[in-house]
Amino acid sequence: MKKIGIYYRVSTDKQDLQSQKSTVEAWLEDLGESKKPQSIQVFQDEGVSGKTTNRKGLQELLKIAYEGKIDTIVVYRLDRFSRDASTAIRLILSLDSAGVAFIAVTQPVLNLGHENPFRRTMLAAFAEIAEIERETIVARVVAGLEAAKKRGVVLGAPKKLTEEKREQAIELRKKGCSFREISKTLNLSLGSVSSLLKGTNVM
Repeated sequence: MKKIGIYYRVSTDKQDLQSQKSTVEAWLEDLGESKKPQSIQVFQDEGVSGKTTNRKGLQELLKIAYEGKIDTIVVYRLDRFSRDASTAIRLILSLDSAGVAFIAVTQPVLNLGHENPFRRTMLAAFAEIAEIERETIVARVVAGLEAAKKRGVVLGAPKKLTEEKREQAIELRKKGCSFREISKTLNLSLGSVSSLLKGTNVM
């Protein structure tokens, strides 16, 4: 842990960042001399919900993390990083792939610093949780599509190359219109017009 990025967040203007800062600073102070970071960058968001990752401070932090300018992210609690556990897990796994560790100072189980011997085990558990979530989402989507089919819902984008369009294209072609003119008139691509007229005697 040589270069760290500290992140603070409060949801409303009435909340105070100071309690978070005091706790994190005390944690840093308690580190042994050999473990103290060489550089510290601080990022914060005030009055912003933790349910979205579209936060200025967070995005700036993630940017330098993925650029390799820090090796560890430190937060007061996981919910300061993200209120959504699934999003937090995905971010932590993504950061790990970039070589960046994660530490929530008031939650020892979430000390995923590089020096933690159980770090890989915890990350493996997170990866398994993320995979289960992905499989669950896929299963729900498939079930929803099957249910829609049974109700007679036609899935997919509306078909542009209808029989009506084909007849219109043939009629326009008979009147001497070029493929480009037919394309503009019927709001179709040149390739679609060619497909409609393929096999007819007006090519």
